[in-house]
Amino acid sequence: MSGTMGGTSTPHSLTSKGEPSNSGSINIQMITDFITRLDEAAKRRLDSMNQKLRDMERQMEALETNIKNSFDGA
Repeated sequence: MSGTMGGTSTPHSLTSKGEPSNSGSINIQMITDFITRLDEAAKRRLDSMNQKLRDMERQMEALETNIKNSFDGA
């Protein structure tokens, strides 16, 4: 029995000309496209978080400078 757990595999589908179908390559392309979109989205989010982190670091440095100056002037 093909396609069951008996150890035999399901035969590949054939086109009307009896040639192997390219549905496997289409699935691979869909997966590749998905991974590419996921990677791009992750890079955008990381870039955004990195920019926010840099902004917060600058704010912290400014606060530290203000606190240091307020104690030096006291």
